[in-house]
Amino acid sequence: MCGLLAVFEPSGVSAEGAQIALHLLRHRGPDVQALWISDDRALALGHARLKILDLSDGANQPMLSPDGRYVLIFNGEIVNFRELRQRYRGPWMFRTNGDTEVLLAYFVQQGIKALHEFVGMFAFALFDREEQKLHVVRDRFGIKPIYSCHLPQGGLAIASEIPPLLDLRKEAEADLSTIRTYLETGLYDSGPQTFFSGIESLPPGCCGTLDLKDGSFFIERWYELGGRAQDLSGRTRGDLVEQGCALVQTAVRDHLVADVPVGLNVSGGVDSSVLVRAALKVQPDLHVFTQDYPEPYSELGFVKKVANGTHLHCCSLSSGDILSVLNDTVRAQAEPFGGVTVAGYDAIYEAATDLGITVLLDGNGVDEVFLGYDKYLKPLTVAQQAGRSIDGSTGLAPEAISASLRRSATLRPQAPVAYSGNDGVRQEAALDLLGEKIPRGLRFNDRMSMKRSRELRVPFLDHRLVEFGFGVPTGEHLTGGHTKSLFREIAETFVPHDVAWAPKRSVQSPQREWLADEWHELVEEILGSQSFRDRGWIDPDKAQAMYQSYCSGNKFNSFFVWQWINLELWAREFLG
Repeated sequence: MCGLLAVFEPSGVSAEGAQIALHLLRHRGPDVQALWISDDRALALGHARLKILDLSDGANQPMLSPDGRYVLIFNGEIVNFRELRQRYRGPWMFRTNGDTEVLLAYFVQQGIKALHEFVGMFAFALFDREEQKLHVVRDRFGIKPIYSCHLPQGGLAIASEIPPLLDLRKEAEADLSTIRTYLETGLYDSGPQTFFSGIESLPPGCCGTLDLKDGSFFIERWYELGGRAQDLSGRTRGDLVEQGCALVQTAVRDHLVADVPVGLNVSGGVDSSVLVRAALKVQPDLHVFTQDYPEPYSELGFVKKVANGTHLHCCSLSSGDILSVLNDTVRAQAEPFGGVTVAGYDAIYEAATDLGITVLLDGNGVDEVFLGYDKYLKPLTVAQQAGRSIDGSTGLAPEAISASLRRSATLRPQAPVAYSGNDGVRQEAALDLLGEKIPRGLRFNDRMSMKRSRELRVPFLDHRLVEFGFGVPTGEHLTGGHTKSLFREIAETFVPHDVAWAPKRSVQSPQREWLADEWHELVEEILGSQSFRDRGWIDPDKAQAMYQSYCSGNKFNSFFVWQWINLELWAREFLG
């Protein structure tokens, strides 16, 4: 896990400016930071390295090909790099024992076709000095981040996070359409646009090419899930379970590869249970981490069953614990985020740091791939889905959006996802995987883990497993009125029957109570502040009236209150 920076300025890059921007990514790679500048000074490539594979300095980046033609900066892990290295047939003489050089060798040999060989997560920029082109690539499902923006003098900058781009642009302006869409529909991280005007993320499964000769930046798609998922409709149930078991074990085994200690993030559900049991088959001495909240929200009893046989580290969190890291979390996320549990992850990564655990795995992705939500049993319309939580409740308050924001900003439609098919349930799952739930969760976890210089991996988003899940007919996933029934049968290979078939519990925290009680003073301060009023995004009088009603009435879903305070805290940090 690392931080990337690329700065193109036709008139010449400021080495000092690029160095300052790279320093803003130091938390992503505290071990080594290095900057390479082209001979004509038009391009700077910076890298902040967190050593995971091949801990020697010989594996530092930017990494040049032996002939000096190609320069690579890479963030992520190619977990099948050893297999690829053994299969490689070509003139390249490997000098290191990590995945970076394997990626470089394969891309030099095969170009964009090489991307289909890679298993894992990756975002990288590779400069071809001969053709004067910079190729910027993001992995299939957007596990690793990459952002871009145009610079005032006509150049382009690319980075793993937004703050370095803000520093290079010397300005930060809110994207009002993103804000209105967030408040009205609950959608965010659902397309290339960010909460900052002029800053976009490279879509998952895409490659951007910057031509330094004319400054053009062209984006093309290199991966589409629908075109890669094999039709498994002719397979027997037994065959599907057998293949699924093998793929789960392989994915977990491959994602444990590292030259540093590896642990797990878990909750109390079946997905975490499978992750733990599959990992224990490969690595018997495991450290496992979880966050926990006071009753009635504690899952510790379930987590203890999941973590049986491991070293469990439970981070028990109070409202004061979350409040103490809230502003740091706002700063680390750089955009509004999902709620207090996101901030709660800081305690997990701090505990992992104290124990010397550099890499953690979690069970994200199973419900989207194997149809684990109740809504897949009874699909809703897009309008009915807007702003709904997993438990089906709606937490939006569009009536509080100001008239001025409605006049000045358009409502952004849901960005199309790169998935084709006529199965409505599967299409909805693809939207969750590629356009809504997973993109948000990946962003939240990437920023929180990197805040503490920890690497997070998601083995259940291994593309081999995802393509298998999407190739299985919908009916095989939803048999007998159960969600993810196929995965539950797969799970029985790893865990007891009652664990595999336990009902899904929505992840909850005391956020709704805290916003009304322990955090009442904070909410009142924000809603009554001049800055909240001056931004003109939310009608302050309506917001205050709705908040008072919330405190004295139904607290079933607190998301709209969270949106208001989160937006204001974010704006104070980045917009002034």
